[in-house]
Amino acid sequence: MFSKTERNYLSGEYIPNAIHRRVLNHRIRNKIKEYYMLELPIIQKVTEFSNTVTECTNNISNNLIKTRSPGRDTSSRPNAYEAFALPG
Repeated sequence: MFSKTERNYLSGEYIPNAIHRRVLNHRIRNKIKEYYMLELPIIQKVTEFSNTVTECTNNISNNLIKTRSPGRDTSSRPNAYEAFALPG
């Protein structure tokens, strides 16, 4: 987002003259305003969408876990050794 010079200016590593400082402040202000006006709303929408998807997935997973019994499966299918055992 910020150029190397802008980052150095913001961190205090670069001290420009008065004219360049004015230009840097203007550029930084414009970039921050653009971020808040254009990009942040998009990021928030994506985050809300992903949170909704995650909540939906978690609800489905929790419902599946709750409906399954913790014990042995109650299906009428025989186990493998019972299926191939000879009668008698």
